[in-house]
Amino acid sequence: MVGTGLTYAGRTAIGLTALAYRSVAETETVTHPGRGHVVLLGGLGETTPCLAPMSRWLTRIGYDVTPYTLGAGMGCAQRTVDSLVRRVERIADETGEPVRIVGHSRGGQFGRAIGTAAPELVSQLITIGTPFDRDGLTPPMAAIAWSLAAAGTAGVPGLLGLGCFVGRCCAGFRDTLRAPWPAEIGFTSIYSRTDGAVPWHSSHDPYADNVVVAGNHVAQLTSAEIQRAVARALADRPVAASATAVA
Repeated sequence: MVGTGLTYAGRTAIGLTALAYRSVAETETVTHPGRGHVVLLGGLGETTPCLAPMSRWLTRIGYDVTPYTLGAGMGCAQRTVDSLVRRVERIADETGEPVRIVGHSRGGQFGRAIGTAAPELVSQLITIGTPFDRDGLTPPMAAIAWSLAAAGTAGVPGLLGLGCFVGRCCAGFRDTLRAPWPAEIGFTSIYSRTDGAVPWHSSHDPYADNVVVAGNHVAQLTSAEIQRAVARALADRPVAASATAVA
C-alpha cells in the first residue's frame, strides 16, 4: 500500500495488536473456572505467538496448558498425529487422567485423530474452525494447501506431500475426520458461518455439540466470544465427572 508510511512488518504488527484487543478483557470476571490439563493444538502455519491469546485465557481460568505447533502444522498429518499420541500419553501418565484437547483449524483435525486412535487418553475435544471434509477449504485456502503439498513432494523439508491428500500415506488420518466419535468423550465443534477459510458445513459434525459463533478464521484464537465458548464447553464436562485415571 503506497503512501501510508507503514512497512509490511509495521502493518502486520498493528494488525496483530488489533486482534489481541478482541480477546477477553483482563478485568472480565471468570464465570466458568476449571482444572486439569489442556493440550492446545495450532493449525496450518500457526506458530507459538498465534496460540498465546488462547493459552493465556485457558491458564487464567484454571487449566494447565501445553501448546503444540509441531512445525507450524505443515508436516505430514499421520506422522504428526503419531507424535502427538506419544506426547499426550506422557501427559496423561504424568497427571493420572486423560487430557482435554483444544485444536484450531488443522489442529482440530489432529485432535479428532488422536481421540479416535487413542480414546483412553482423551476426555474431551474442542475444535475451532476445523474442516472435517476432504475438500473442506475455500478455493484460496485449498490452493495454498495444495501448493504446500506440491512443494513437499518436490523435496522441500518439513512440508506435507501430495500423498497426504490423495495417497495411502495419510489415508487412515483422513478416515478419522468423519469416523464415528466415542460417545464417552465430550466433543464440541465451534465454527463461524462467515469463516473465509473453512466453509461452515465442513466444521459441522453430527457427533459434536456444534456451536456457531461470529468472526473470521484468522481471529478465532483471539476472539473473546470463542474464548468464552471454549470455557463454557470445558466447564460442561468437569474432569471429576468424565475422566477415569489412566493406568
